[in-house]
Amino acid sequence: MKRIAIIIFTVFLLSSCGGRHKVTDTKGPARKIATNIPETPFILEGDYTPEIGVTYKVIIGEDTCFVVVDSLTDDMMYGHYYKINGLSCAERHTFSRDIHWKEQRQNATVYLYQEPEYTPEKDPRFRKETYNINMLRDVQYGQANGYWISKPGTDDDSYAEIVSSGLRNSIFRVPQSLTMDIYLPDNSDTLRPLLMLLHGGGFYVGDKQDSAIVGWCRHFAAMGYVTASANYRMGFLPAKKEITRTGYMALQDAHAAMRFLVEHAKQYNIDTNLIFVGGASAGSITALNLAFMREKDRPRAVYERRRRDLGPIDGSGNNIRVHFHIKAVANMWGALTNLNMLKNSQTDIISFHGDADQVVPYDNGFPFNDISEKLGEKMFDRMYGSVQIDKRIRELGRRSWFYSFPGEGHSLHHHADGSWNQKNFEFIRDKMTEFFFEEIVGHKATIEEDRNDQRHFLITTPNIGKVSWKVDGGYIIKLENNEIWVVWRDDSPSHKLRVTGKYKNGIPFEEVLTIDV
Repeated sequence: MKRIAIIIFTVFLLSSCGGRHKVTDTKGPARKIATNIPETPFILEGDYTPEIGVTYKVIIGEDTCFVVVDSLTDDMMYGHYYKINGLSCAERHTFSRDIHWKEQRQNATVYLYQEPEYTPEKDPRFRKETYNINMLRDVQYGQANGYWISKPGTDDDSYAEIVSSGLRNSIFRVPQSLTMDIYLPDNSDTLRPLLMLLHGGGFYVGDKQDSAIVGWCRHFAAMGYVTASANYRMGFLPAKKEITRTGYMALQDAHAAMRFLVEHAKQYNIDTNLIFVGGASAGSITALNLAFMREKDRPRAVYERRRRDLGPIDGSGNNIRVHFHIKAVANMWGALTNLNMLKNSQTDIISFHGDADQVVPYDNGFPFNDISEKLGEKMFDRMYGSVQIDKRIRELGRRSWFYSFPGEGHSLHHHADGSWNQKNFEFIRDKMTEFFFEEIVGHKATIEEDRNDQRHFLITTPNIGKVSWKVDGGYIIKLENNEIWVVWRDDSPSHKLRVTGKYKNGIPFEEVLTIDV
């Protein structure tokens, strides 16, 4: 570096940054003295020549300026400065001085301004698709008696058509092999969150290879999750209690599938502290029941005298005995028959629902109003949809994100004519990604503004370690790890504050806050 001179600040600072001051002689060897101020690493002393384009922090009395010399010759010096006293946004001033600037000195403290090193942490886990995927097809997780576990169709088919096509197969339940598809990312060196998704279809049609479920499974696996799409028992005779029993059997199968995955956590590198479930329509109803239903909540129809007791929730499918806790549920146009169940688990929920849904109630009511209100009331229990679920879960003090789709009906990943709705599919995918990531890290790191001091910003997130800051369009005037004080330049085209670091579980982050000055 060229020798840097305190004399560059003398003349223009007399009038701009502190008024009149004593003129002194600073002849002697140039030197830089290290400071403990992160953004001003050196205090400058001696008689030396300035460097073009370098920023200096100059303090004269109670006044502080940031100064830059733009050009320098034997005869002239040109530059600009920002006087920051008490301001959150400093105005740019220019200066020019002739050869006489060399002959003048004044008392001032001059620092070499240099922001701390800033290297954003690069780790896209759980936020971006990064990994290759290995898929395990038709992994058997159990066996149980039922009508079927896979049937062509979608949850957009006419319900009358669905029922009529299955009646001939709804006479005897026979042993069914319960299977799932497992999607494994190739990041074998780290534990992975688990996400199990369940297809929809009115407990009558559907398959684990449902296009939306597969798309979401592949997305989350590519980000570092273990994902699974499980088949479950479907089909029923057209009677209210039979429908209830089929829904309960689907819950039993989902429980068996989760027990299997937890039992094989070491094999699949699953972090059993980070278990998520989700589903669409009937799959969402099952996922919600998996998270919140307990033995005391079992429907009467599954154990009343005239019908064979279907047994406890964990009493079917396989003999695996393990415990698990579901951290969060992705509720896609699902519902519950009993909101009191939400007290049973400290589980958070993200919900998606069209406010014109006539298949599963958006607020509360009976399913399949698109066919007949009387039929829905006769064949099903009252259900409480996403509006009521969101309301109650918030009352219980837990996280709930609810996305309502005005004017849209059932199966939001399809248009009303049954065609694919890519926009909604991606919106749901991205919001699930964001919600689950915050569940993984605990509390997302967020830059907060101090309402009482426009120059002060901080991160109050409790689960982070040491951070690094960077300012675009301004200067750091004070820095204390998770807190920063900034003054902005009025001539900068943009003003941004950046912070990077790691959560205590080792996952890195970078947050950017754009400032409107």
